Amino acid sequence: MPVRESYARLSGAAQRRFEALCKIRGRLRTSHRQALDGTAHALRPGAMDPAIPARHLLYLDLSGREPLAAVAVGDLDTATHVTFQLSGTGIRARNAMWGSVREAGQLYLEQRKVGIAEPAVVAWLGYPAPNLASALLDTAARRGLHRLGQDLGTFARLRPDAPHLALEAHSYAATLAAQVLDPASGYAVHAQALATIGSAGIPRHLSRSPGRLNVPPQNIYEAVAPGDRLAWFGRALSGRKLLSGHRFSVGAIPELGLHAATGHNTSQHLPGDPRSPRGYRDPGTLCLRNLALITTGQQPLA
Repeated sequence: MPVRESYARLSGAAQRRFEALCKIRGRLRTSHRQALDGTAHALRPGAMDPAIPARHLLYLDLSGREPLAAVAVGDLDTATHVTFQLSGTGIRARNAMWGSVREAGQLYLEQRKVGIAEPAVVAWLGYPAPNLASALLDTAARRGLHRLGQDLGTFARLRPDAPHLALEAHSYAATLAAQVLDPASGYAVHAQALATIGSAGIPRHLSRSPGRLNVPPQNIYEAVAPGDRLAWFGRALSGRKLLSGHRFSVGAIPELGLHAATGHNTSQHLPGDPRSPRGYRDPGTLCLRNLALITTGQQPLA
């Protein structure tokens, strides 16, 4: 009898390959060592908030010059709600592995706070994210489209029971997320929700008709924080537009103890400093609370 495919088996095989790479670390190119070390740190018990559960490596791909990776927080085989968290300009496996996985863990914890018992969040760094100059082009998104389409296809195959699927995309990754949900891309990817933060815009033909995406139009949300000049310049110089989804608030609700997010970064708060600014995915922000609500099929607070 054939053994049923599962994320547990996929992750187990990825972990064995990772351990083999660790043994030859000294022979790897610098960028590959950086990704390897960042992955090791992200997977290590005690490396982040102890409330964040064990992390599971889905892959660390060192076959190209730019390392690619994906790590899951939570159990993808049993989760009722799954979110693929996509990062944008300059965020790559070789320079932001631990931080990206921590942000996935923070969204996981926030989803638990809003009533989801079994969520899972994938920190997806499966494409060579562009630098500031190349972010004005759609080239990086087109290059990442195949891997993202494959990974979401794997999800559909391994979870035929079709749990709630959401995409959360920051900055340039909004371009990638919209394109993979476009039926014209050739990938039969369907999601129940899409949330973009600090979007650098999507191609005009998609922004004019968000209803063509494989996601219910009422579940398309976007937010741009005050002072997020990079997102504004990205759209202005590239000619891309916002998705024209429903706007959600990233301001503050003091009576709930929720702070405002400002600027373009996803994480910028310094614990212990009450005056430190907060990014889109920082704990204690209305933005993170709303992302948790949107990605689990609930209405944002404002």
